[in-house]
Amino acid sequence: MAHPLDGSRAKLSRARETIQTIRQEVATFENPETPPFRVVRENVGTEFVFRVFGDSSIPLRLSVLAGEVVHHLRSSLDHVIYALVVKNHHKPNNFHQFPICETPRQFKDACKRGQIDGVSFTAKKLIEEVQPYTSPTPDDTILNVVAQLDNADKHRLLVLIQSAAYIGKRLTFGADPNIAVPADRNGPPPAIVGVSLPGPQAVTPEGSVVFSIQLAGPAPEFTVKGEVIPVVAIEKCGRSKNASLVSMLELFEKGVTHTVESFSGEF
Repeated sequence: MAHPLDGSRAKLSRARETIQTIRQEVATFENPETPPFRVVRENVGTEFVFRVFGDSSIPLRLSVLAGEVVHHLRSSLDHVIYALVVKNHHKPNNFHQFPICETPRQFKDACKRGQIDGVSFTAKKLIEEVQPYTSPTPDDTILNVVAQLDNADKHRLLVLIQSAAYIGKRLTFGADPNIAVPADRNGPPPAIVGVSLPGPQAVTPEGSVVFSIQLAGPAPEFTVKGEVIPVVAIEKCGRSKNASLVSMLELFEKGVTHTVESFSGEF
């Protein structure tokens, strides 16, 4: 027997299939053994940096597929409203949709426009409870980011996808033997006073610093070895920058699935 949420669940299933396709296709770009960039390690004054040079472009097909995922996720929520209206013995219309609001005022306006007319009182309460404005950071919630990306994809491809890189977890510190020959260069290693955030950074032809280490003083012989890992990323996703495309899409799918299933008790 069909369940009222079957339409939403079918959309979510399709989103998961597309995410798997994206995962398989980005593997070509995210292979650490054949990275699509050149890494230069530089000791500059009191700073040691990993600088990456390369092409930031990614096939537009990945943008199309990512757009399909966010559309199915957003659409699955609208299917919930349709099912709730029918369950409450009302007729859905073109004004019905799942509101996603950053402020209480926006939610009130959405209700006035008839976006959730006909749903039960308990369903309305559930809809309000999952609104982004109930979070301390509304712009960084899964529902809000999915809505923003879906709106963008209606007008253009999600060209925000790009090639990025981040430093691996294992670093090896040492001294360059070509420099650390004189006695005054064979002393204790310099003190490390700071490091940059280890998150992904966009790859550019001009070169971008993926990771840096700040030293207490100049140490020309100081050197560090480490793996720089490629990743296909979304330039801006909520408050995250250059986040892994696959990881973010998987997070979106889990979050939206949880929201959809939270309404199962209404049927």
